[in-house]
Amino acid sequence: MEHRTLSRRRLLGVSLGGVGGALLGLSGCGASSGSASAGTDHLSLWYWKGSLSDKLLATARRGVPGRPGLKVRGSQIPDSDIDSKVRTSLAARAYVPDITVANSDNLATFFPDENEFLDLRELGAEKVRDRYLDWKWKSCFTPSGRMIGFPLDAGPTALYYRRDLFRQAGLAYEPEDVAEAAPTWEKFIAAGKTLRAKAPGRPYLVSNIGNVFQQVLLQSTRQFVDADNRFIGDQQHVRRAWDLSVEILRQGLSARITDGTPDYNSAMSGSRVATMTTAVWAIYGLKDSAPKTSGAWRLTTLPDGPGNYGGSYMTLTRYCRDPEAGFAFLTWLLSPENQLKSYQEMALFPTTPASYADPAMHTPDPFFGGQQPIDVFGPAAEKAPVVYFSPYEESANIPFFQELTNVEMLGKNPERAWRDAVNTATTTLSRLGVS
Repeated sequence: MEHRTLSRRRLLGVSLGGVGGALLGLSGCGASSGSASAGTDHLSLWYWKGSLSDKLLATARRGVPGRPGLKVRGSQIPDSDIDSKVRTSLAARAYVPDITVANSDNLATFFPDENEFLDLRELGAEKVRDRYLDWKWKSCFTPSGRMIGFPLDAGPTALYYRRDLFRQAGLAYEPEDVAEAAPTWEKFIAAGKTLRAKAPGRPYLVSNIGNVFQQVLLQSTRQFVDADNRFIGDQQHVRRAWDLSVEILRQGLSARITDGTPDYNSAMSGSRVATMTTAVWAIYGLKDSAPKTSGAWRLTTLPDGPGNYGGSYMTLTRYCRDPEAGFAFLTWLLSPENQLKSYQEMALFPTTPASYADPAMHTPDPFFGGQQPIDVFGPAAEKAPVVYFSPYEESANIPFFQELTNVEMLGKNPERAWRDAVNTATTTLSRLGVS
């Protein structure tokens, strides 16, 4: 489950200093001498709190069902430390976990060192491919075609909106009607102008424009660096996201507050913000920050269609002491049945569409007026585009988010900010070998 905002993500577009290249040729098999589980009766797993089901991990520690003798012991690593800790162990070739979890936009940072991970196709992954969302499966592969990730959870997106405020402004207010009235970002902005002018309290359309910039980008198959390692952040797909975000600001429709702050919680509770453009996992934060608004919110399709924001993968390192057993654990833990259990226990949204039909996922939610969130997020998960994230994505996109913040919070000229973002990204990436 992805609960971090982009500003808190890490700059990780760096390889292991040649370790990956030095260890070519060992990629298809386990190199157990460096395994953290050497000499034990279990495989080792690194994960962060909330990324996996506690109940299923407790079962695996006692013994994976249907796999006699297979035990997996998890070690909880802080979310902000896990990638660097994995890199350190790989570079040292010692105390390497057999199995790890990687966040959605961080899997790509391991692409330069793909040979440090097993190619899961060599362990039979294709046999279970039809269980998983097609775009999620495709995102498990490196540009060279090796499958180093396995689908954990997803973060399908939707438009969260205040039905009461839309109704009071004279706008369409039922989910299907809102989707029909605002099928594009341009029409979404037009609805925001009506909201601001006519709804009581003159609510803002969004909390800040960075969220819209993020979601428009995630609707594109391309981001800031392409698969040939070329910077494409100055192209039209990014510029459109920028211009739409700036237009929201220009029309006075952004509350200009940072998500997760006391001011944000106050704004959401006090009906100052009428929509959220974000992923399924944001439900829990909204319920925490604005409990008094229960019953007023609804969910519908995001303007211009769904994307995916967040989610995770699992990997087997090349030091995995028993690759076949490691893969058996993955296919058990991430089966449709167990993804459903993980959703019920930990709110991890399944990457197995078969889970979406289960009655357990069709519980009416009073917070959304009895609406069933799966009716929106299920189709969104199946329609999300296949997005290519490069290892250098964060290095490339941080200047754009920073400059957009400068426009919103400091009043910087948007054209100047755009030029500065492009220039900073180009300079940073050239030092990392991106053309």
